[in-house]
Amino acid sequence: MALDASLPAADPAAEAERQSRDRRRLLRFLLRLGHLLLATGAAAGVVETSLRRVAQTYQVEHFNALALPTVVFVNFTDEESQQIEFTAEQGLVLRFDQIEATYELARDAEQAPIDPSDGLRRINEILSMQPRLGLAWGVLGHVLVTVGIALVLRPSIDVVTAAAFFGGVVGVLKVLARNRGIITTLLPTVAAFVVALVSLLAAQHGFAASPIYVLVASLVTFLPGGTLAIATIELAYGDVVSGGTRFVSGLLQLVFLVLGMLAAASIVGLPPDTLLAPVPDTAVRAWAPWLGVLLFGVGHTLHYSARLRTLPWLLALLCVAQAGQLAGNAVFGGYMSGLFAALLITPASYLVQYRLGGPPSMVTFTPALWLLVPGSLGLIGMAELVGNDRLAGAENFVTTLLSIVAIALGSVLGTGIYNALFDPVLQRAGTMADAMLRYLRLRR
Repeated sequence: MALDASLPAADPAAEAERQSRDRRRLLRFLLRLGHLLLATGAAAGVVETSLRRVAQTYQVEHFNALALPTVVFVNFTDEESQQIEFTAEQGLVLRFDQIEATYELARDAEQAPIDPSDGLRRINEILSMQPRLGLAWGVLGHVLVTVGIALVLRPSIDVVTAAAFFGGVVGVLKVLARNRGIITTLLPTVAAFVVALVSLLAAQHGFAASPIYVLVASLVTFLPGGTLAIATIELAYGDVVSGGTRFVSGLLQLVFLVLGMLAAASIVGLPPDTLLAPVPDTAVRAWAPWLGVLLFGVGHTLHYSARLRTLPWLLALLCVAQAGQLAGNAVFGGYMSGLFAALLITPASYLVQYRLGGPPSMVTFTPALWLLVPGSLGLIGMAELVGNDRLAGAENFVTTLLSIVAIALGSVLGTGIYNALFDPVLQRAGTMADAMLRYLRLRR
């Protein structure tokens, strides 16, 4: 059908301006989506891959992305023009409900193009999401997380009671420091200082000194075990800049925790080894660690405002991690227990996310890493380095690094196993199931 000659022809300059405006909006959407993905704790390579898939959905032929822990670079290039943009944001921490919403947005953008303006609107909605429950429930969740770790580490009444008290103290501090800039950055040091100060003052007035297990349990959400494990994974895949940055950041966070404890010890006047008073061996009941796993999972759901449907998946992955660690310790012992547990939880978390319709792997994988407590030995070792037993501190700190490397290696192997075995088999099974469904529809 011929065009109506009476209609005015489109203005080439206006059309070019519109296309340029659309490309800038798409760039902005990809940049902010990349930062949200980084804030979930995902490795840089995963963020870059997700952005490339989204760009392919928008039929962008020449697209490059570079993700670092705090910076994202994206650019479009073609024969006529080149557009490069980057942005940097720090201190962005997402709750579990925000992480799930972020991955839902990325999945929607990968499956079909969405208007960049709508994508930016959804990003703003994710950032402005309020916790599903009140602040009191968040504090209670932190108490349950602390008690759960205490039951896993040393299930005794004194340790669990003290851990519950200090877990509440740290939970209140986290609520008060939320979104307060530099206070949030200094929160690990402040929390370690407050916990150590109260425990040492109690020891000075005749109460039993709080053992290291209580301190590790109450500060578990600050321990950078997950950060150090992800950093080692990135280094194994060749992301030297991102992996090195994360690794140094994790080590510094351990140092900040220890400095807070030592500052409290210097004020009270007690030697650092008082902080590390050993707990006498008590009868350990076999069910106690599993109760700790249950409380740990429920606590994470409350503290990080996870969706209710996430809890069964989270508990399942935590049970896999605990069983894998126990089995690995019984069969192999030493570093192999963490490697074996990570080897199990990594493909399991991918299977839950990509094949079973469960939450993103970062929601289940990160708490499972925390359950392995890879940072606790480093906390003990660094405290001993500045205390009376520097040789034991150095040995424990090296042991921590090797344990983290073993856990990261298990994650790398688990990812390879999933990509080489599970994913192809499940894809073929899905294709066969779709073909069978189409055949049954035709028969009807």
